[in-house]
Amino acid sequence: MAADDCSIVAQGCPAVLIAESAKGERRSYYVRVSEGSAYSTIAGVVTGRSILGKPWGVILRSRLGTIAVVKPSLAELMEGFYERRTQVIYPKDSGMIAVLVGARPGARLLEAGVGSGFMTTVLAMGLCPTGRLIGLEVRSENLETARRNLEAAGLLDCVDLRLGDVRNPASVEGLGPFDGVVLDMPDPWRALESISGEVKPSAVAVVFVPTSTQLEKLITNMPGGWVLQGAFETMARTVLMSPGAVRPGEWLAGFTGYIVVLRRVVETQ
Repeated sequence: MAADDCSIVAQGCPAVLIAESAKGERRSYYVRVSEGSAYSTIAGVVTGRSILGKPWGVILRSRLGTIAVVKPSLAELMEGFYERRTQVIYPKDSGMIAVLVGARPGARLLEAGVGSGFMTTVLAMGLCPTGRLIGLEVRSENLETARRNLEAAGLLDCVDLRLGDVRNPASVEGLGPFDGVVLDMPDPWRALESISGEVKPSAVAVVFVPTSTQLEKLITNMPGGWVLQGAFETMARTVLMSPGAVRPGEWLAGFTGYIVVLRRVVETQ
């Protein structure tokens, strides 16, 4: 059942249980609600029967603490409920990539290397309802996984998923012009030449590569018609939040990949 179909807590709905123990500890749990299930949390056990038919945001209390039943956000939907067939781009990177490439209503973007559709989801969130994302993927099984994930998020209407290889000019010919491009693939330098004619001058291409070797090859093999603007990485760290003891947490999402920004350029006549 798609999250958008769950106006109240219903059978099969994805839900997040935010539990806070009497000692102040907090933890989130990702569940699909069913009548016969029971969910154990740090604030006690809650049954599916006790939350079915309740409005979102309801709080349940026990002697061990409280449990809030909330509808999953897009980030929680991806983290807790999406299918995964491939390595994914996490929100700390995908949010930055979406801003850099200009994912906004009315824009037309190309994504190559759709995988399980995590990056696709973030791009579609910015593009819908009037923008359009063309997503190319070389594996049909990945494409079907991405399709199911996007449908669960209610974002499939503004995404055109296609089986194709961006490194082959025939796969991209006639699809543009694009306002921006996202490349998540092992050899992005091989795609830049084939997409050049479909990308507007001055448009941004954002490349995500997980190793310095790939970054070096991209710089060395970048074809004409593109200039390198910069590259960076992102980090995210949790914060411990207890009265009188707010401080940086122990969990740190450090290096996951390099985000590289390129610009499409043309020679003056």
